[in-house]
Amino acid sequence: MNKHELSFSQKIWWAMGQATGRQFITALVSTYILVFLTDIFGVAAGAAGAIMTAATIWDAVNDPIMGTLADRTRTKWGTYRPYLLFVPLPLSIVSVLLFAAPELSASGKIVYTAVLYICYGMLVTAIEIPFNAILPAMSKNEMERNDVISLSTFIASIMILIVSSFTTNLVDVLGGGNPAKGYMVLVLIAAVLMCVTSWGAFIKCKEKYTVEAEKKENPFQSVSKLFRVKEVYPMLAFWCVGCILFGCTMSSSIYYCMYYLMNPALISTYMLVISVSGMAGVMVLMPIILRAVKGSMKKAVTFTQTICVICFPILFFFGGKSITLLYVLIAVTSMFSTMTNAFRPMTVVGMTEYVFQSTGQQMNGTISAIGGFAYKCGTAVCNALLAGVLAATGYIAGAIGEQPQAVMTGINAVRFLVPCLACVLYIILIQFYPEKKMGKGAQ
Repeated sequence: MNKHELSFSQKIWWAMGQATGRQFITALVSTYILVFLTDIFGVAAGAAGAIMTAATIWDAVNDPIMGTLADRTRTKWGTYRPYLLFVPLPLSIVSVLLFAAPELSASGKIVYTAVLYICYGMLVTAIEIPFNAILPAMSKNEMERNDVISLSTFIASIMILIVSSFTTNLVDVLGGGNPAKGYMVLVLIAAVLMCVTSWGAFIKCKEKYTVEAEKKENPFQSVSKLFRVKEVYPMLAFWCVGCILFGCTMSSSIYYCMYYLMNPALISTYMLVISVSGMAGVMVLMPIILRAVKGSMKKAVTFTQTICVICFPILFFFGGKSITLLYVLIAVTSMFSTMTNAFRPMTVVGMTEYVFQSTGQQMNGTISAIGGFAYKCGTAVCNALLAGVLAATGYIAGAIGEQPQAVMTGINAVRFLVPCLACVLYIILIQFYPEKKMGKGAQ
């Protein structure tokens, strides 16, 4: 635990590869893909939600298989490193095409979106799993790994800040009044950054701790062995709920400003408050809290999310009545709710060690895949929930100030009540994290 195994350059390149270009694209998809599809490309809200749900069902099969294949990869470059080299380019192409918005019929748009969105999800899996799996293969020092994860989360917060606060402005500038072109150029810039940082991580990040997989076992047998560890089930739900908590915040905020507050000009400032507060929470408050509770994830999560449970209902009832109150409480909740972005990978890495301790088999890729699948489930739930609410309440695309009251109430509920419920579940599920069995954290 006291041995430093990662060089400064390894820490920087892993964090940059994990959290710059790819995180920018992920944040853009999570926050803007629904409004892009409904308001710019012209896909019906219900169809967009159905596509995201179908993609998640496919991920249920694809993600664990990808994880076990990653664990079994053996090349001269290592087990997980080759994916950092070969996946970024095809992911870049698919991401750009996802925001291309070509002229097609209504059914053609649905097919086009479905194919590209599913391919996008598969390629994100193919690079996210190796990035997460390679870290415990590089160092056994838990504190060192958590420091790198915190750095990555901070960088990701910067990317989220840029996406959430400046996307509309960047799209206007890059598109010259054509939003579809603006989105496509913006994604292209992020894709170039993703390729450069991923390839830099490929060069610098070397694996030290890998265990040969059981050659007689097929991928499904490995997954079966993983799910014999009973603590995996609540943690899977924990990772999913954490994504729902953060995802609903991001995906519904655009609609909240445009149609509930009826002021699109507030989007940049509103999202800036969320992002800056979240960064402050992750880089300043979270380390203090973790030290205060002696590293206990259970206590850290319970304390931080309880604050959110108190603030979210107040925002639901009174947030639209006072911009000052709205910004103050949004800042407070963002400081603590954004910490879920760091708690998730920390517990994923922790479960990697626990599963190895319990089964004697290294399943870094498989566990990372399960964590990634949970993340995408959460994202799909957020988008499908928002799309479903819009479709069910009579949403009128682009009609600022003319939405039915049911639409406004639905948007307000998705923005604040759903995250409140997610916080409650988050607190309950973290109690199943086996930190005592791992000998970690204050009890």
